[in-house]
This record gives sequence, C-alpha cells and structure tokens, in this order.
Amino acid sequence: MHDQHAVTSLDAHIPPEWPQADLKELLPHLIELLQDDPRSFPWLLWIIVSAKDKAVLGDVGFKGRPDKNGLVEIGYSLLPEYRNQGYMQEAAAALIGWAFQQPYVKRVVAECDVTNIPSMKVLQKLGMQPAGNNGELLRWRLLKK
Repeated sequence: MHDQHAVTSLDAHIPPEWPQADLKELLPHLIELLQDDPRSFPWLLWIIVSAKDKAVLGDVGFKGRPDKNGLVEIGYSLLPEYRNQGYMQEAAAALIGWAFQQPYVKRVVAECDVTNIPSMKVLQKLGMQPAGNNGELLRWRLLKK
C-alpha cells in the first residue's frame, strides 16, 4: 500500500509495482541531493501520470542540475504495461522542452543499454543523436536549437 499523502498529492492511483527497482535504489541518493541542494528539486524526479486514467505510469527526470557547460542528463522508466504506447516519448519530450526553456541548458544527453531497442527508438524520435558507446551503454545527445 502506498502512502496516502503521495496518492493525494499526485491525485492518481499508484500501482503496487511502482516505483520499480532502479528508482527504489536511486531514491536515497535523490533525497540526499535534495537535502544538500534544495534548488535541485526540478532537476531530479518527475512522475508520469496518465491524464485519462489518473494512474502513475512511470517516471522521468534528470540526473542532477546542469553542469557548468549547460549539459544535463535525462533518464526514464515506464511500467511494462504502458510501454510501446508513446507515453515515454511524450513525457521525455515535455521534460526536454522544459529544460531547453532554462537559459543555461545547452545540451541534453542520455544513456541506454546497447540491447534496449525500445529506449533507442524513444531517443531517436526525440531527435537525439548517437554520441558514442562503451560497449555496454550507448550515449545520446541533443543540442539546444
């Protein structure tokens, strides 16, 4: 059962399988970042809620505030039943659009596993370009226009 405050704040149903394992592991780090730097709040976790169903579908966010060169890294995750329906492309596009409205953001980057074809498709549809790999992870980038 999820915290009632979270359900009320989001005005949404929170499926029992959310947050997924990767986000659960990351939450203590996000809390620490917020405690150290409360201004990092919009540069961390955003929750994806279906306007139609009022249900949490997943999450999208940045891995911290932009660096001194205006670079920010995006990450995302959807619950399996909501994948391949365009939700992540819509959510990530909105987040990238918001980032590029910030005057100091010049570039958004992302990483995905070399075997994660659906994530690669999302990144391509967002207009991101491949920017190298280390054998396990592909790196992507999008420059502000």
